[in-house]
Amino acid sequence: MIERTIIHVLSHNVVLAHLSTGKNSIAFGKGIGFKKEPGMIIDDIYITQEFLLHTSEVMKSYEQILNAVDVKIIGITEEVIAYAQGMLEGEFSETIHASLVDHINFAVERQKRGIYITNPFAYEIQYMYPEEYRVAKRSVDFLNDHLDATLPEDEVAFLAMHFNGARNKEKGSESLTVVKLVSKIIEEARELGYSFDDSFSTVRFISHLKSLIERVKQGKTIQNPLLDKIKVEYGDTYLKAVVLSMYLNDSLGKTVPEDEIGFLAMHLERMIQRT
Repeated sequence: MIERTIIHVLSHNVVLAHLSTGKNSIAFGKGIGFKKEPGMIIDDIYITQEFLLHTSEVMKSYEQILNAVDVKIIGITEEVIAYAQGMLEGEFSETIHASLVDHINFAVERQKRGIYITNPFAYEIQYMYPEEYRVAKRSVDFLNDHLDATLPEDEVAFLAMHFNGARNKEKGSESLTVVKLVSKIIEEARELGYSFDDSFSTVRFISHLKSLIERVKQGKTIQNPLLDKIKVEYGDTYLKAVVLSMYLNDSLGKTVPEDEIGFLAMHLERMIQRT
């Protein structure tokens, strides 16, 4: 049987613990930290969720956070992580514990000083990562309620990116690169005469574009049995898809296959038919 000893009480519902196996973990459970102190043993029956901190590097980063950030912010942020992990499929990367606490801490500090940072890719993130965005929206509401803060709407997109990176084990810079590329393609499409709003056509276009970029990066493609028909019936739209694909070629350093250009043209054509 694994024994867990409390290292830090982060909130009534969250504690940092040391396991008899030598590992450390962040354990969750209603009242698990209430009237508890470091050195006390946790009863397994009170643990509803647990994140293991596998490496010494991650534990070192977390200890730095513990020494620099208000424990209330740490505890509330950990509750947000537990909520997001429960709502989103895929095990979160252990690095989210230090990175999200650090982000929330600075966001709260900025808000108190009246400094607000806008997220230039909030529009794209909302449609590229809809599951993470929905969870992030509720998370920001929870943070505002429990930290007596007024974090702005842009924070929803920032948190969504943290959740996406954690569930896909990606560095934030990797996810952001895709977001920036999608944003650039939308900008180029606007210059070609297309408009984007909150319609299903827009959501579908952005979702397709995200998947297309991932396939090209991985050297995969989907065969398009309608390619020849698309070229004939939607000739002008296909040429515009070619223009957008050329930008993707340059940005990704790989060639977008004709089949994929055909699918892109179909989505562009739906944008025209919508109007």
